[in-house]
Amino acid sequence: MAAVDSAAPVLAATRYEECLRQCRRCSVGASNALEPTFIYSNPLGNIPFASHPGALEALASSFNVCNRESKRRRFGFSSSEDAVTWVVFTYLLRSGQLVKTLRRANLTSAPLSATPAVLLWGVPIDDGPEGSRVQTRLTDLCLALGESAAAFSEPDVIVDFGADGILFVEVKHLSGNDWKPAGFRGWQKYLSAATVHWNAAAVAESGAYELARNWCLMNLLAGGRESTLVNLGPKKLLLGEEGERLSRFVDAIEVNDRNRFASIAWPDFIGDSSNDGPEWFVKFCSQRRLI
Repeated sequence: MAAVDSAAPVLAATRYEECLRQCRRCSVGASNALEPTFIYSNPLGNIPFASHPGALEALASSFNVCNRESKRRRFGFSSSEDAVTWVVFTYLLRSGQLVKTLRRANLTSAPLSATPAVLLWGVPIDDGPEGSRVQTRLTDLCLALGESAAAFSEPDVIVDFGADGILFVEVKHLSGNDWKPAGFRGWQKYLSAATVHWNAAAVAESGAYELARNWCLMNLLAGGRESTLVNLGPKKLLLGEEGERLSRFVDAIEVNDRNRFASIAWPDFIGDSSNDGPEWFVKFCSQRRLI
């Protein structure tokens, strides 16, 4: 390896090849920060082997076409939110524990025997035909809102129970929610949706842009069915300035028995799954500080 000029500015690494510290045998590098993120040359190296099936295919089909290459690359970061989303939700779905987990967290009252359609980033990850129908409806809604076909909104998780309602999950791993000022140009597409349950001006003032997009799309996709928007992430989402911002958003939306909002921290969501799950799942959750 060539010597590094210590006087030269150190640029942030956005891919394995840009890491100044690399393990060529493992194809993993340490980012150039003082507190490094590990970056895998092959994004699948960042998740357990049991979670590999379907991951690259889902990333390649994710709803935001313009973001696909970046999304695939960032999936290989040890800090990746998408990697956490994929491992946790595919494990729960494929092990038959998803509905039980959602019920235990009071996020749905759907029966344990339910077989919902599940989409990650707008991509169906089960084998049933309902997932494709949900995806088609979501496509139509994004177009009707004036979104670009190459840059659709991309809900992290959609769980559609049919007549028993629908959940959207906005997932956070280490970061907080995405905030935009009230004057941000992108607000208008969503605030103008006529049938959405909220105080549009107050929603914009809250700054909770990502949550607002999810609330808008969820309301439209629900079509009058019961719906719940879930903000899943670290405990800091509920604390301090982050928690105050979240409270302002919740106060601005019309929450009732049919349109719900829930915030939940990772340990409370995963619960017993971290004790009863296979060793690889428990290890992953522990390493990513989910439990």
